[in-house]
Amino acid sequence: MPPRKTTDFGALFESLIEDLRIQITASVERSLSDFNKRLARMERRIDQLDPHNAVSPDPKVRRVCSLCDKRAVARGLCSAHYQQLRYRERKSRLNRHTPAIELPSAVVMHNKAADISSNN
Repeated sequence: MPPRKTTDFGALFESLIEDLRIQITASVERSLSDFNKRLARMERRIDQLDPHNAVSPDPKVRRVCSLCDKRAVARGLCSAHYQQLRYRERKSRLNRHTPAIELPSAVVMHNKAADISSNN
């Protein structure tokens, strides 16, 4: 971009157009990337719902997490989401098998000083 103090308005105008072109291109590429990610997620979800019409996976294609776009490790989830799933499963399993502890409704405390004075 030419210096701002130049009087060559043609060069300023061209540099402005070039800057706008770069910004618009970056914005469009981000939008297309987001749309491609969303489309891939929708296709994976549709394939999970109707596996008979699913396209057979290419062995060279890497598996992707169904919740984000990281590499899938197990159950179609990335490492972080798989750990969250395991944590929730363990937590629910513990809550089901833990017996409820019944606490007394009132705890009676004996005052030894009062007992001693009443005995004397």
